[in-house]
Amino acid sequence: MSTSVQTNTDPAFQRCLAPDCAATYDLGQALTSCSECGGLLDVAYDWDRLPVPKSLRDFEKKWSRRNEPLCRSGVWRFHELLPFAPPEKVVTIGEGQTMLQPSDGVASYVGVDPGRLFLEYEGLNPSGSFKDNGMTAAFTHAHTIGAKRAACASTGNTSASLALYCGVSKLMQAVIFIGTGKISYGKLSQALDYGALTLQIAGDFDDAMQRVRQVSEQLGIYLVNSVNPFRLEGQKTIMYRVLESLDWQPPDWIVVPGQPGQQQRLRQSVYGVARARVDRSHPAAGSHQRHRCQHAS
Repeated sequence: MSTSVQTNTDPAFQRCLAPDCAATYDLGQALTSCSECGGLLDVAYDWDRLPVPKSLRDFEKKWSRRNEPLCRSGVWRFHELLPFAPPEKVVTIGEGQTMLQPSDGVASYVGVDPGRLFLEYEGLNPSGSFKDNGMTAAFTHAHTIGAKRAACASTGNTSASLALYCGVSKLMQAVIFIGTGKISYGKLSQALDYGALTLQIAGDFDDAMQRVRQVSEQLGIYLVNSVNPFRLEGQKTIMYRVLESLDWQPPDWIVVPGQPGQQQRLRQSVYGVARARVDRSHPAAGSHQRHRCQHAS
């Protein structure tokens, strides 16, 4: 069992989100919760010891270097803002090449003036889901610490994304837990096409999640569900791309489909830019959860 490090001297580390705990752990540990209090973890940086761009415009210059894999990726183009892995360890398949588009039709429907509402289309990711933003980060961390198997519980998108990274990179075996009849068959077919080992259990997503956490801990399999702090670290870059598309002018509101955790992480992406002393403006954030929709995996 990994042990916590109360005073971490590394410029990048894992930290418990519970304010009354704030235990820290080094990057070499594969953790999904705090060993001290059981709380969720975040990836934190000592920005006083890390180089950051002098201007947000510096990220735009990487568009001219799209022949380089890290510059082509819409996640790793912002590597300076998530510097937990060296460039040579990054695993990318060109994720994050998404666009922000105005949608006057939706604006009219919700009572917003034309030209004032934009949609970030994450369906352009390689697996067809925004989950690739986080998967590239979690998969990179897994590769960095030498993992050979990666697992998830899923109702569709996470399994397709994990299997894609495993299949394309040939670095790990994907192991997927699904509940009885609780998965999108289109997404399941993606996972099977990419060679994932798929296990069906009796129960729903929560049952599958409980089982995959037990098995991953007992067998030393790297878990890539959203309890993984590196998954969420990669998803922050969605907001970086939104800001870039808006000429680095923060919008009044950011509305996120999903549970409140997604809202918190995207808000943290803006705060992270501020902590790195690149920008100081913060938009408001909100989330919308579809009726009867299970928490995303």
